[in-house]
Amino acid sequence: LMRETCYEVLNELGLHDDPLFKLAMELEKIALEDEYFVSRKLYPNVDFYSGIVQRALGIPTSMFTCIFSMARTVGWIAQWSEMISEPEQKIGRPRQLFIGHALREVKPIDER
Repeated sequence: LMRETCYEVLNELGLHDDPLFKLAMELEKIALEDEYFVSRKLYPNVDFYSGIVQRALGIPTSMFTCIFSMARTVGWIAQWSEMISEPEQKIGRPRQLFIGHALREVKPIDER
């Protein structure tokens, strides 16, 4: 699904000839056809395609991790909630307790 979306975005924005995206598509081709990758079942994953899409949309690379995290936060919280609500649940790490400071002061950006 993400692969198809990636190609649609590149075509819609007319970026399929951009050198960086051409390189990414060549890497994809190699990963999908080269015996080394195929024999080890190494394929481009959702992060490969989502990074291309985000770049095509003009999202700064410094924001990629934030967007990745925002998209998954609901699932992470749901898993954590299930883990702590069921004592016999063994998925989480033992004694996964926050022991840091409850409140910290943060300097304004212009004072850093």
